[in-house]
Amino acid sequence: MLKTKRVPRKGVWNESPATRWEEAYVAGNGIQGLMQFGNPTKEKLIGNHCRLYLPQGNDFTLPDMAEDLPRIRELIKQDGYAAALEVYELLAKQKGYQGLTMSDPYHPAFFLTIATGITNYHHYYKTINYQTGEITVHFQQDGIQFQSKSFVSKSDNIIVYQLQADQPVLNCNISIEPFQEKGLRRNLSIENDTLYACYTYLHGSNGYQVTCHVKANGATVHSDSDSMQVTQTDQVLMLLQIEPNVTEHHTLPTKLLTMNYVQLFSRHQTIHQAMFDRVQLDMTSDQERYRSVESLIAEAKQQQQMSPVLLEKIYDAGRYMYLCSAGELTPNLQGIWTGTFQPAWSGDFTFDTNVQLSIASALTSNLMEGLHGFFRLIHELLPDFKENAQKYYGARGIMLPAHASTTGKHVHWNQDWPLHFWTCGAGWLGHWFYNYYAFTGDKTFLRETAVPYLEQVALFYEDFLTEDDEGTYRFSPSYSAENGCADNATQDVAVAKELLGNLIKSYQLLGLPDPNNQIVKWETMLKKLPDYQINQDGALKEWLTLEKAENYNHRHFSHLYPIFQSREFTSQTNPTLWQASRTAFDKRLEAWLKNEEGDTTSTHGRMHAALCATQFHMPKLISEILTLLVEKDCFYPSLMMSHYDRHEVFNVDGNGAFPQVIHESLVDCHHKTLFLLGSLPEQYAKGTLKGTRLVNQIQVKDLTWDFVQGAVEVTLKSGVTQKLALQFPLYPQASILEPKPICLLSDTNMLLEKDQVVTIKVNLGESGNVDVS
Repeated sequence: MLKTKRVPRKGVWNESPATRWEEAYVAGNGIQGLMQFGNPTKEKLIGNHCRLYLPQGNDFTLPDMAEDLPRIRELIKQDGYAAALEVYELLAKQKGYQGLTMSDPYHPAFFLTIATGITNYHHYYKTINYQTGEITVHFQQDGIQFQSKSFVSKSDNIIVYQLQADQPVLNCNISIEPFQEKGLRRNLSIENDTLYACYTYLHGSNGYQVTCHVKANGATVHSDSDSMQVTQTDQVLMLLQIEPNVTEHHTLPTKLLTMNYVQLFSRHQTIHQAMFDRVQLDMTSDQERYRSVESLIAEAKQQQQMSPVLLEKIYDAGRYMYLCSAGELTPNLQGIWTGTFQPAWSGDFTFDTNVQLSIASALTSNLMEGLHGFFRLIHELLPDFKENAQKYYGARGIMLPAHASTTGKHVHWNQDWPLHFWTCGAGWLGHWFYNYYAFTGDKTFLRETAVPYLEQVALFYEDFLTEDDEGTYRFSPSYSAENGCADNATQDVAVAKELLGNLIKSYQLLGLPDPNNQIVKWETMLKKLPDYQINQDGALKEWLTLEKAENYNHRHFSHLYPIFQSREFTSQTNPTLWQASRTAFDKRLEAWLKNEEGDTTSTHGRMHAALCATQFHMPKLISEILTLLVEKDCFYPSLMMSHYDRHEVFNVDGNGAFPQVIHESLVDCHHKTLFLLGSLPEQYAKGTLKGTRLVNQIQVKDLTWDFVQGAVEVTLKSGVTQKLALQFPLYPQASILEPKPICLLSDTNMLLEKDQVVTIKVNLGESGNVDVS
């Protein structure tokens, strides 16, 4: 049966129609998104647009709390955070604050139904081709073959759908369903072969338009007041477009209306596939790749282990998610897709971990242009970030909210969720501003975009930080995201260290004029930051104060920022802090990840645990985390992920992080050291990775490994001349076979000349894959 199916080499297929929107197959071009589900009797298309957030009519006016900050700090010092939070919220409400308010929610643009008249279908299957961005559905009725195909064009910014039969038996009714949603009004009209649905936001000054152009071979398109009918044809082609802020009918470009599906798809595929193919992971055979996703997940559950082919597909799904969702903006909690007007956490941009995970693999996946939408989003929200800093802390510079969509103003906080005391968000995002330069070498970006942003964050620190009696900075108030308040949250210190350090390096790299001695000021600030602390368990503390006890049972890993994000120290550069961080990680694993009664099952917590495990070189733990994701049903049929177990809450930040976990397990670079096979589980015994990128403009043109043969071969190209140490953390007996002595300075050090391609062959030795845990 499999040989008769036309299934993708890079992608997924299954034999079950989706019954709810979360199970839909998905496509996107970074601006518009498409979800396709339902059965052949009634196929459903959900259209999405990255700009569509439904105004709720909420008041986003910020209370001016700056004058109250000294009083709050004194309350924290004298009576503790609980008392300070109670007073703070009371004062804010006296100044008009309405209490914890969610951002405006992400919402679908349209629900389109194609009623086909088909009643007795069989031999059904559907596919997503990650490599081309195309969704297909195949089925039969009475010996007649049917197929639908769809994609979201990267070349022409339209959604394209085609339904075909090998005989002229199609009788379709096409309708855009009315939304039963307050706050939205629709005006529907049909002109000839085009349907226009104009939507107005009742709590906003704008809205959007959906255009649906229908073409049918040898048939007339009829219409009534709210639908279009096509009869006795063998092909129906629909071109759809969602346009925000449109008040009058916009027709599609004439040149597109004259093209057929093949022509439109070819234009799109050229762009999409070139981007997808930049990085390729090959760990299995085509025979395995052509298996259905249902069979692969069932097998993984039975064997309690994620197979190489399933890992490869989930890896590809993560890159596909980002390629589809990143463009005009960056992925939100749901990427670029939703089928509900009430998405969890508004489906917004959640900055206290989720946005960061969704973009985690953008640079190593060589999808750098996807970050342009991230930088655009931050630029658009910057005025609100400045107002947050001024109103809450009387500070210059910027402060991020935890949640943002139509506004970046910070109104999502209360006593239970004191996110107004979480001040490290802007600095955390600064990691990607600097690392974009570190990967690309783009000094124009560094000068014109990164440095101005980093300077805004530094300004906030200048005005926000106070000094204790010994001249050490104090972060007060301070909050370790969603895990509690106490002065000097460790992540606050770690983020400030990275931010100020990158700002100093940027000034020095660019040779920027410094008439006001900014570098000296930032160097002084670095020296005033509090030292990290180690508790009685030998663990790195989450708050650098004596009075705050640890809460190990939590899904966030904020205090391990120096490990999973900034790479501040290693086992060589600071063995004491490294071991304390490892102990803190072990405590979190015991109390949360491996605890059946842990506080939550969040996918983002598991992915941060995996990112820590790559740095601690723990392949067995990575294998356990991957297995957990499958056993706990965290993957929908498209291989998009859920936030909780048992397919609860469609949420893609795990997809964004998954390729990064695999990349770091295979090849990683920091502290002028290249780490190879640092945490790859032993069941993934053989494979090839091509095209991934590393810091300092390093391209991994090809990495091939074979544990059975004990052989590794890596081909590198560097955009700059640099010296690197070479380490195999799991293979202490590894020895370099070639080249000798072309690029080797010693047995463990090499010189990469600018633009020179170097291939290194390694014998791993007899030690095998040893988990250093």
